[in-house]
Amino acid sequence: MGIALLFLYAYFVGAIPTAYILGRLVRRIDIRKYGSGNVGGSNVFYHVGKAWIVPLGAFELFAKGAGPIWIGHYVLGLGFDSYVLMGAGLVAVAGHNWSVYLRFTGGRGVAVAIGVMLALAWPVLALFTAVGAIGWLVFRSSGVVVFVSLLLTPVWAWVLGKPTSVIVLTLGIIGLISLKRLLSNFTPPPAGAPVWSVLFNRLLRDRDIEVRKDWVSRKPQEAGPEGQ
Repeated sequence: MGIALLFLYAYFVGAIPTAYILGRLVRRIDIRKYGSGNVGGSNVFYHVGKAWIVPLGAFELFAKGAGPIWIGHYVLGLGFDSYVLMGAGLVAVAGHNWSVYLRFTGGRGVAVAIGVMLALAWPVLALFTAVGAIGWLVFRSSGVVVFVSLLLTPVWAWVLGKPTSVIVLTLGIIGLISLKRLLSNFTPPPAGAPVWSVLFNRLLRDRDIEVRKDWVSRKPQEAGPEGQ
């Protein structure tokens, strides 16, 4: 029963659309109609306000990501190498990405995944962050940096001698975030754009088009129907 409740917490708290709520409360906008259409931190940064990244990030990291892990460990007595905890972390990421409150649209799950790694494997997270910082200096593209940093997390888990369950967790996170990028809230490719090009941009750059500035600055009349 305890494990079932843990997974329910992981999904339904993970699914709380914090960025969407902030957009409605602060700016009275549907954030899904702005910029990337993503229900996450980058869209809040550009279209709600930079300062709101702090409470948003805190909730995503600690309540959504780390919360299920801490409850499972300190309340249910599960070990940090438990596959149940890994599963709860992945369910939290999935809840954020495909929120029942927003007709199974959502964000990309990166902040939630960071919260999960913070609670379960902080040395892996430290290397993820270091690679990301170096990558940003080289690529100046958050989409590319996050993707490359994520791909390396199973390597760091293996190098650091982490349990197999942690390696499985990192692979699961890569799979969920990659799938979300490709599906992009079930939106069709831009008119006239080759499907292969759009999928490549989504997976690597986390956007549909080449020019990032045009992507993040889109407004409702350009962003398409609600839910994008």
